[in-house]
Amino acid sequence: MSSERVGRCGVKILLIWMLTLPLSAGGPPAAAQETQTRSSLAKLRDSLRTISDTSLLKIQLKQLRKSSPFQAGWVALRLGELGADADFSEARSSFRRAARSNGLRAPAWYGTGLAEAARAREEMRDVLRLGSRVGLGSLERAAEHYRRALDADPRFTPAAIELADVALSLLDTARIRLTQNALRRSIAALGPTPAELLLAWGQVERAAGSLEAAAIAFERYLSTDGNRALGLLELARSRLASGAAGGEAAYYEGAASDDPEAVAGYRADLAIIAADSNLGEFDRLQGRSRAAFLHRFWTDRDHLELRREGERLREHYRRLAYARRHFPLTVSRRFYGSLDAYRSGSTELDDRGIIYVRQGAPTVRLRPFIFGAMPNESWRYERADGDLLFHFSSGYDENGGGDLYDYRLVQSVLDLRGAADAPRDQLILSRQSLSPIYSRMLNWGRFGSANEQARERNIGIESIQVGTTTDNNELRFKHRLGAVADLIAVGHRSGQSLAHFVFGIAARGTAWRSGPNGVDYPVRVRLVALDRHDRAVATLDTSLVVHVRQPLSKKQFVVGRAELQLPPGRWTYRAALQQGDSAGVVLPRDTVLVAHTSQSILSLSDIALGTRGRAVPWVTEASDTVLLAPSGLFRERSEIQIYYEAGGVHPGRYQHEIAVLRPQERRDKGHRPLVSAAFEEVATGPTIRSRRTVRLERLKQGSYVVEVRLTGPDGQSQLRRRVIQLIGR
Repeated sequence: MSSERVGRCGVKILLIWMLTLPLSAGGPPAAAQETQTRSSLAKLRDSLRTISDTSLLKIQLKQLRKSSPFQAGWVALRLGELGADADFSEARSSFRRAARSNGLRAPAWYGTGLAEAARAREEMRDVLRLGSRVGLGSLERAAEHYRRALDADPRFTPAAIELADVALSLLDTARIRLTQNALRRSIAALGPTPAELLLAWGQVERAAGSLEAAAIAFERYLSTDGNRALGLLELARSRLASGAAGGEAAYYEGAASDDPEAVAGYRADLAIIAADSNLGEFDRLQGRSRAAFLHRFWTDRDHLELRREGERLREHYRRLAYARRHFPLTVSRRFYGSLDAYRSGSTELDDRGIIYVRQGAPTVRLRPFIFGAMPNESWRYERADGDLLFHFSSGYDENGGGDLYDYRLVQSVLDLRGAADAPRDQLILSRQSLSPIYSRMLNWGRFGSANEQARERNIGIESIQVGTTTDNNELRFKHRLGAVADLIAVGHRSGQSLAHFVFGIAARGTAWRSGPNGVDYPVRVRLVALDRHDRAVATLDTSLVVHVRQPLSKKQFVVGRAELQLPPGRWTYRAALQQGDSAGVVLPRDTVLVAHTSQSILSLSDIALGTRGRAVPWVTEASDTVLLAPSGLFRERSEIQIYYEAGGVHPGRYQHEIAVLRPQERRDKGHRPLVSAAFEEVATGPTIRSRRTVRLERLKQGSYVVEVRLTGPDGQSQLRRRVIQLIGR
């Protein structure tokens, strides 16, 4: 069919529609009439989309411009979509005249909003337009026109749906609240609510922070014939963010669907923290396999962070909801300078939002005012494995591009936008509560200040690297316990290798309760051993009661032990100690090596060290009592008990060599030990259990290495080393 015939067909449809469109002389139309109007508008738009001949449309527009501005607006809107009216000025003016001159106010304001939204899209596509907020003014006007349409007729659902879409894209919290109120009025005015409007309503309620109302909207949506997988995801987002029951079940049920729109939503939520390798695996999976992958992804993080299953998933959606409300990126374009420290590529969240979703709420957040500097913030995260320090700056200067509505990471407080124009002492003093390094930057003289300035920048660089490539949900406690601990892999239980988590908690600040024949100190121990992919090999979450005869003094320690069965291998581990709900400590990561057990290969366990009165006793399978110290700290002139086990032993003589050396020294490299002992032992079974006492009375305070070497009759040998620290008595 020729384009001319298509055009004439479209014009004919348009004329028929003009004759049959129900008009209202004023006030909101009846429900049946309003439904008929919406249907007629939809048919008209579908018909106009089949017409691509601009000359025929221009002829029709000329005929309708004065006699029927409302119909002229729709023809002009199609001309704008075809590029014949790039700024959609004809459509906007026609719809405005129609809104003022006839009774179809809601459809006319709706059409005006469509024209403004179309204009915004064209502006955003124009690369020659400068600025970071290109097109947003038109979108804001579009939202206002949709709201006017709903003021004229709250039941006009096309305007309600478009209003929600524009408000969600603008990310303006004030406009979200206005949209929330408008949609609530529309829902109340309607009887049966279209599924599409229920979905939009729920999304707006969640964006406004009304998570319970959002869940109600999505539950109603799920009762319609809408997209079930998408509805489950939206319901899960709301319930998980609020911590309400049922969120996880909805999340994993929806994840098992292969609906493209739902899958894209799951991926978008995951992409903000997942590595490329995780996303690649997600993309390769389908159905239940995808749901199983997501369950493993979140559960691995729960284990890593010593939390109950499901906590990390709920925290992720709580963070997403918070970040979208408090750190939205209300610009349409981001321009980066050569000195910008980080480029997220996000079109939804500024850099504060990226860090918040990955790392959670900061321990300390500063938002100082400094004359001459652009608005800025600094965040500090206290973590067991090292604190993180972030600086965010809005605005722009010669160091990098930006916007007042776009907070970006900078490496140093001296890189804040406008820092060159701000008083340097005020800039540094404003961060003194974050770290002592800022006092040193200000007061340590020319060379000391320069060194500290370089150190502060390196901390910023490292923090950005870690903060933007990892995610964290570390346990936090209101009161920090002072504690030391060690994981010692020695011994067996029921044929399985044992690791002993031995801890000492400073008695000062601990809680105790009276018990039979003394005092009880309750302690909760959480421990996880991890492989190289940070997946749990073994976990422990138990409560212990340490019993002593009387309350400990402030200088004493509450010491205890918990057992964990571990397979052979080298593992990293994380641990936390807790008293009650508010006191605790997360310990830094460490590693443990569990010896491989084999009948043919000689193996050597960890070296267990301890002194009487300062260690935890453990009874071995052979009924020997071994002392296990919670750390490598020992007093000067101590007598240290050394215990280790060897497996893969055969009948014959075994040579034991125990040595104490300075750090970085090794006996096999020719270094002479400070303390040494050597003896032979005839093996009488498959396991050698050796316990010896070493006196360190000649050694001064400092660091040392305890080295044990065991050599068999066939020349096989195994070596283990343990670092200790001697402190004053």
